[in-house]
Amino acid sequence: MPRVERGGPEELSLNKITFAWLSIAAVVSLLGGGCTSASTAPPPPALTAQQTAKNVESFDVVHARIKERNFDTAKVGPEWDAKHAELRPKVEQARTNAEAREVSNQLIATLHQSHMGVIPGDAYDDAPDAKGSEDTSGEPGFEVRAIEGRPVVTRVVANSPAAGAGVKPGWVLVSVDGKPLQPTLDKLTRALKGRRESGLMISNTLNHATRGPEGSTVTMVFLDDQDKAVELKIQLREPPGKPINFGNLPTMFMEIDRTARVPGIGYFWFSIWFDPPRLMTELQEAVLACKDCEGFIIDLRGNIGGIGALAMGVGSWFVDKPNQQLGTMITRDSKLNFVLNPRPNSFGKPLAILVDEMSASTSEIFAGGMRDIGRARVFGSPTPGAALPSTVEVLPNGDRLQFAFANYISAKGEALEANGVPLDEQISRTRADLLAGRDPVLDAAVAWIRSQAAAR
Repeated sequence: MPRVERGGPEELSLNKITFAWLSIAAVVSLLGGGCTSASTAPPPPALTAQQTAKNVESFDVVHARIKERNFDTAKVGPEWDAKHAELRPKVEQARTNAEAREVSNQLIATLHQSHMGVIPGDAYDDAPDAKGSEDTSGEPGFEVRAIEGRPVVTRVVANSPAAGAGVKPGWVLVSVDGKPLQPTLDKLTRALKGRRESGLMISNTLNHATRGPEGSTVTMVFLDDQDKAVELKIQLREPPGKPINFGNLPTMFMEIDRTARVPGIGYFWFSIWFDPPRLMTELQEAVLACKDCEGFIIDLRGNIGGIGALAMGVGSWFVDKPNQQLGTMITRDSKLNFVLNPRPNSFGKPLAILVDEMSASTSEIFAGGMRDIGRARVFGSPTPGAALPSTVEVLPNGDRLQFAFANYISAKGEALEANGVPLDEQISRTRADLLAGRDPVLDAAVAWIRSQAAAR
């Protein structure tokens, strides 16, 4: 993996994967309280003097580390120091670890940068710890997104508890263990109005609401294709895919699907940019098996990012000219170009990339870069514009600090941060599409690939 002058291998992570936790932390304050969840934790015990001291020390480390490493020195000057001094008494007076953590996140929020925040230490545990935090290690086997202003199931994992219970894409998720989701969605929509990353934050929150202890059973109410209420008891299981451990991040799970959607066109979907040996091996097999295909589709919908350097490895399978660049990572004192060099058996026919509101970080770097060099056409809905390289450190109180240490500029000299990936064809899914089993984004990509093949 390429290195920059400062730091170790994790500094090239560009990992967005922790944004799932950061989004939950951020929306707590927006909602004025906790989020809907499949499990309810007991009240945490009062903090000891030692715990308070660790929280204060951690708050000071957050301030110091970001001041030392942030690429935008103007944002971490006197105003940053003054805000730290203003908020520090709130940490000293915090009654719980969550309250202390929220103060750190308030400080970080003043920077208005992605990939920044404090992740609860107990997010790394399989069960609640002494702080009384909830266990969200189990999930039902479906994804839910905000579609037309409603919490709608967009994907059901094969052989999952949800699939076994009969859940279908297009169903509306009404409630989890008696807690309705629509009020949370409505409040989030109002609070996040105008924010580029709102779709990512809302999607993470809705999916978090379906999680709970692995092996527990939750009662979920849906509206089916006839808008009839369906109540189902679903046992939560370990997330699908292969478990991945990387640096100071919690255990994650990686899924890969390379089953062709239509004859003659390659297809490759993966959930996160991790596990380089497996990802690159499976991609190589998919590309080599597709030498006679009309085109190839890389589906990054739902992929919130991972190891940034993997964008170079994946992109190199789809170029035939050396030394092309996806973009440049810029720290305070160094630059790293994301260079592509063709593989011996690279794929040179039309390439379509599918994105949505969850396609963040490395997904944006890859999609935007491949579009910039004229190698791909991008289909889908606006991406969150969260593309800053970051690293994760352990704080004195056991929490983790994720902070951006660099900026990322595209091959055309434009920042993806806060802007997202330019779309060639913007297409949104509807509930009717999901109920009918249609995928208009995929269909548009297939139509374009076939039109290019017919024109040759």
